[in-house]
Amino acid sequence: MRISVGGVIAFVCGLLPIVYIGWLLRHFMSVGGGSFDGVVGIGLGPTVLGLAIIGLLFALPLIIKLLRGASGMNRVPGASLDAGPKPGEISSTETANFDADAAFANYMRNRDPAAGTTTEDAAAGDGVARDSITPRPAGFGRKIV
Repeated sequence: MRISVGGVIAFVCGLLPIVYIGWLLRHFMSVGGGSFDGVVGIGLGPTVLGLAIIGLLFALPLIIKLLRGASGMNRVPGASLDAGPKPGEISSTETANFDADAAFANYMRNRDPAAGTTTEDAAAGDGVARDSITPRPAGFGRKIV
């Protein structure tokens, strides 16, 4: 089980609302005479019941984390298996049979011919005159007619 500073801070910050709601429940119970009948008698029954429900909702994530940590089910089964290279690494099997020139030639062969020529095609001298390419307007905003 890994314990980090961020995990401890998150756990403490998760306890703060639970402690505050628990303190409010204790205060209202003492005002009502220490019993739920006394709390209902002074009209704080719905308040105490609502605080108890909200406190339970705040406590559920912490309860789930504690149960996962205690039962050992804090990870997905099989997540520790070696599935290949890490995200920053490149395996040799991926790059051994890759030909960049062939991939580029395949891309150029399968490209849509109706897409037109680009400025790189015109600059390369593919027979397209440089004046036939319409430049994009440089302005921002309303189109001037």
